[in-house]
Amino acid sequence: MDKRTQILIAAESVLAERGFYAFSMQNLADTAGVAAGTLYRYFDSKEALMNELQKFIREQSANIILAGFNECSTTKNKYDLVWQNIFDYVIANPRRLTLIEVLHCIPNVDQADITLFENEAFKPLIFFYQQGINTKQFLNWQLFALIAVSIDTAISLAKQVIRERVAPDQKQLDQVRDASWNIIQNPHFKPTGIIQ
Repeated sequence: MDKRTQILIAAESVLAERGFYAFSMQNLADTAGVAAGTLYRYFDSKEALMNELQKFIREQSANIILAGFNECSTTKNKYDLVWQNIFDYVIANPRRLTLIEVLHCIPNVDQADITLFENEAFKPLIFFYQQGINTKQFLNWQLFALIAVSIDTAISLAKQVIRERVAPDQKQLDQVRDASWNIIQNPHFKPTGIIQ
């Protein structure tokens, strides 16, 4: 693992444990096992580090969430896979989801770039939704409104499982996933085979 990645992983851990205001570059250096000066070779400031951390988290998240996406043969299979991957990812990484929310509240961090699904790493997912809108398979809603009522349900349900308010029952997970899929379907869509 290179030093930059080592520092970002340590930064994620320190931020999760201490929060932004108790986060210090010296504490990060100690956790990462590097000299404090080394941090500034990679990141100009604490805010620059936070910007890079949110990008790092998004890229790692995209790799996991989109794993197997291009191998799926149908639109519904792609949706099912991404929904399940998101659910499983949140269950396995609850702290990371919290960090994404924390990064929204940090001053001087580029807020426009923080939302999990907004960047190059998630381009295939954004294209998937936009293609569904363009072919009229999905409702003609704003892109992030569709995401909010569809795959965001995987995040919400995973949070409820983590809080032990919902039992992790696969049948119920499938029902919620299918209901979220049905919500975004255009009732007037006539399949033509365009989206596969």
